[in-house]
Amino acid sequence: MPTISVIIPCYNQGRFLKFAIDSVIAQTFEEWEVIIVNDGSTDDTAQVVAGYDDARVRYVYQENRGLSAARNTGLRESHSEYVAFLDADDAWTPSFLQHSLLPMLNDQRPGMVYSRYRFLDDRGNLQSQIGGEALESTRFRRVIRRGGFFPPNCALVRRSAIDKVGCFKSLPTGAEDWDLWLRIAEEFPVVGLEDPLAYYRIYPGSMSTNGLRMQISRFAVLAEHFGPPDGPPGLWPEAKREAYACGYRSCACEFLQQNDPDTAWELLSEGARIWPPLLSEVETYYEFILGDQQKGQRGRADLLDLPAREKDVISRLDDLFVGEADDKVKSQRRVVRARAYLALAMLADQAGDWAAARGYLRKAVRLDPLLCVRPEIMRRFAKLHAGQRFVRRWKAGKPADRTVPRGG
Repeated sequence: MPTISVIIPCYNQGRFLKFAIDSVIAQTFEEWEVIIVNDGSTDDTAQVVAGYDDARVRYVYQENRGLSAARNTGLRESHSEYVAFLDADDAWTPSFLQHSLLPMLNDQRPGMVYSRYRFLDDRGNLQSQIGGEALESTRFRRVIRRGGFFPPNCALVRRSAIDKVGCFKSLPTGAEDWDLWLRIAEEFPVVGLEDPLAYYRIYPGSMSTNGLRMQISRFAVLAEHFGPPDGPPGLWPEAKREAYACGYRSCACEFLQQNDPDTAWELLSEGARIWPPLLSEVETYYEFILGDQQKGQRGRADLLDLPAREKDVISRLDDLFVGEADDKVKSQRRVVRARAYLALAMLADQAGDWAAARGYLRKAVRLDPLLCVRPEIMRRFAKLHAGQRFVRRWKAGKPADRTVPRGG
C-alpha cells in the first residue's frame, strides 16, 4: 500500500494536467499513488492521463459534481495513511512530499503539515512573490480563522485527521479547502514549513481572481463556522466579529486587484464597523497601499509610486471618517493615519528609499507618540538612520566601520 495518496481533481484543465502529474512523478519520495478524478471534463483530460504507463497513476471518471465532490471521490478511492491534494493547474517541487512527511513521521500529533508556495503564471513562469507563512501551531489557529492563506496543494494531511473532522463540504467553490483547514486546526496541531515547496498557478479566469466568487465562498465558510451575520455585530462574540471583519478585508483586497477600489473601500468600511480594531492593523494599509498589484507580484515595493499611493490612501481614510456616527471608529482617526504611515514607511524601506521611509515613520510617530515605546518601531528607525550614515561614508570613499542591514 502506498504511503501517500495524491488526489488531483480535474475539470477541463487538461492543458495543465501533465505538468501537475509530472511534478508528482518527479518526487524524491516514491511511495505514492496519484488518483486523477475527471469531474465530467469535455476536453482532453482522459487522453492526457492515458499517456502515463505507471501503475501508481489511477484514473476515475464521474459526471460533473464540483470540486469538493471530486476531492471526496478521490478520498474514497484512496487508502493511504497520508493524503495530499494537488489541483490540476498546480504543481510541486521535487521534495514536497519528502519534506512534508518528515514532521508527521517524527511526531504523531500533527494533523497537517503545510509549506509556503510560489506563484506561476498561465505559461508556467515563476513569479517573484512567495506566499504563506510558517507559523507556530497555536498562532496558526488564530491566523487561519482570519482568512485562509495557502492553497490546497501546500498541505499534506493525516488520514486519521480527515476521518475525525470529515471530508470536504459542499460549499461555494473557492474556499472549501479553507473550511477543512479550519476544522483540522481546531482538533490537531499543524506544522508549517518555511521553504516554498508548492507552485500555485494564477491566470485570468481562475477562481482566485474572481473577487465576487471568492466573497460568496468566503462568507459561506464564515457562516459555517461562526454563524450567519445576523443581528447587531456589537452583540456577537469577539471571535466572530474579528473573523467577519477580516473576511471583509480579504474580499476588499480581491476587488483592489480587480481595479475596483471603490468596492474595496466600501468592504473595508463595513469590516471596520463590525470590528473597529481592523483599522488599527498595519496589515490593512500595507495591503491597500499595494492596491492593484496582482498575485505573484504582490509586495513589489520598488514598483509603487508611493507618493501617489499615500495621497490616495490618506484621502480615502479621511472620507471614511466623514459623517461617521460610530464613536469607536471616530476615536481611532489619528491612530489609523499613523498605521497607514507605518505601512508606507515599511514599503519605502523595502524599496530602498530610506529618506522617504524616515519621513513616513516620523509622521506616524507624530500622530501616535505611543509608537515610540514599541521596540520594533525604534529598531526600524535606528536602522534607517544607520543606513543613511553608511551610504554617506560609502559615497565619500571611506570604509564602513560596521555592517548595516540593507533596506527591506
